[in-house]
Formats: sequence, structure tokens, C-alpha cells
Amino acid sequence: MKQTEITRKQENKAIRGIYDLTGQLSQVLKVYGGIYHRVLPDTDGLTVEETMLHFGVPRFVTPKGVKKGYTPGLINAAWRDEMLLKGDEGKVLGNCVFKAVAAKYMMVGDDDKKRAYRVYESEAEALKEDGKPLSLYKLVQIDPCRWSVRAIMKGLKQSKEYDKESKKAETSATAWENVTECWIVVTKGSVRVAKRIDKSSVEF
Repeated sequence: MKQTEITRKQENKAIRGIYDLTGQLSQVLKVYGGIYHRVLPDTDGLTVEETMLHFGVPRFVTPKGVKKGYTPGLINAAWRDEMLLKGDEGKVLGNCVFKAVAAKYMMVGDDDKKRAYRVYESEAEALKEDGKPLSLYKLVQIDPCRWSVRAIMKGLKQSKEYDKESKKAETSATAWENVTECWIVVTKGSVRVAKRIDKSSVEF
């Protein structure tokens, strides 16, 4: 007899399962189906297909010459090699994009729960209401089950502008190397207190 009602646990696992299935690259690429010839706004007539071709992604063509959609293989071929994770035999194991990753410090709080704290370069910056936390611009792997059209286009654009992106990452890495102090803010009652931490304990 088929189950008529599902439990909360099943519900949550089912939702996560659907996210995982629909977030895979092969599934996300199906979104492009049927819009290849759509003209994009404010581009002087540029279509989706022309834009993808500009970034090095042609549509798949069958042996009989029939145009189909985009495939993970075609996306990977256009992805900058330095932004791909590969196995020993050259098989693509993952795709990366450049992004700013916030610095964090893990610590057990007053509630005995481990949580992440933002990290700042000085005590004064830490105590500012709009203090700017530290971050590192670096390559980060795209979760294989959390692809999106935005992630695809971001990776293709960064692949095309790799030299600029890698230079930005180098500059960010140098800036982090030059950081001499690291601070976090903890709240004691209603008072915000800055606490200095060891740089080696900071994670990205």
C-alpha cells in the first residue's frame, strides 16, 4: 500500500533531494532549451545562442547535423583550464569560480554552540558599526548540486577574463599576507567587545 502522508523528516530529505537533482549542471543547461534565438534586451539584437558562442560554447550538433542544446562537456571546454579541477587522467572533477570569501574564526560562544565570527584588521575597524570584515578573493569550487545559470555565466565570463581575475586574486592574497592583526567582536550582554585572535586560526 502506497504511503499517503509523508513525515517531516521525509519532507525535508525530499526537498534536499530535489535541490540536488535539479541543481546539477546537466539539468540547469536544459533551461536554455527553446530560448536560443531570443533577442536579449539592450544588446543591439544579440541572441542567447550568439552570446554563448561569444564565450566559447557552441550548441551540440549530432552526426546528422542537427543542432541540440548545451552539454557539460561543451561548458567545460570553454571553462579556463586553471579553473577546472581534474583527476589524474584529465577527467574534469569540478568547476571553480573566483569569489570573495569572508574570513572567519570559529569559536564556542556563551551558549556553548560553535559559531563563525567575522574577522577584522584592527580593533577600531571591528568596533565600527559598518566595519569592513576581511575577505580573500580566490577560486572556489561550485557545488556539483548547486549549479545555476548565473554560476555558468559567471564562470564563462571569468574564464574569458582569466588574466584580470587571477591578478585580482594575487593582489588579494598579498593583502592578506600583509595583515598583521586579526580581531573579532563578541557581545557580552549588550556590550560589543573586540578580541584579538591569532592570524593562523583564521579560515576562508
